[in-house]
Amino acid sequence: MKRIGPSSIAAICLTLVLLPATTWAVKAYVSDPKETSLRAGPGQNYKVVAAIPTGSPLEVLKSAEWIQVRFAGPGGETKDGWVQNTAVAAFPPESSFIKQLQAENAQINEKLTGLEKEKTDSIQREKDLAEKLKKVETAYESLKSGSTNYVKLKDEYDAAKATLVSAEENIQALIQENEDLKFSARIRWFIAGAIVLLFGWLLGWLTSRTQRKRRSQYTF
Repeated sequence: MKRIGPSSIAAICLTLVLLPATTWAVKAYVSDPKETSLRAGPGQNYKVVAAIPTGSPLEVLKSAEWIQVRFAGPGGETKDGWVQNTAVAAFPPESSFIKQLQAENAQINEKLTGLEKEKTDSIQREKDLAEKLKKVETAYESLKSGSTNYVKLKDEYDAAKATLVSAEENIQALIQENEDLKFSARIRWFIAGAIVLLFGWLLGWLTSRTQRKRRSQYTF
């Protein structure tokens, strides 16, 4: 049994890849280290339509010694033409693959850097919010304590004011009672003086009468 060599396997794979497909578009890549000319027809004598950089993906339309492909340029415009089958492969060349991986790796690193920055900013914002929350809690506790002291002082003030009003009422009552006592004392002194005067008058009247009786007895 004849053994199949690596070159035969590669040719078979390329042939299978480049076979026309009815349900999907077959992809190929420019494997030539230099730019490959996209020509208007299957031959070197046809006009060059575009220069395709190495590693560029192609959509295979027909495959033979010359392959009809559709190339999408950097601006998104598409061009149909022909390239030699020796200039394409089923997979992109290693250099292009490495460049693609490097570009993807750079994008990933850029995203990681952005995520790290967002993480750092988020941590800083969290710290700032924690400090603000702590200040608010401290202010709230201070306000709460001040409010409690205010209520306590207000109660003490109201109690002291009520006591003062009661004391003033008692003082007014004592002043009125003192005035009443003074008035009563004056009346008592007035009555006592009147009684003394009356008693003196009676005593004088009785004394004078007694003396008149004695004189009338001496006369007889």
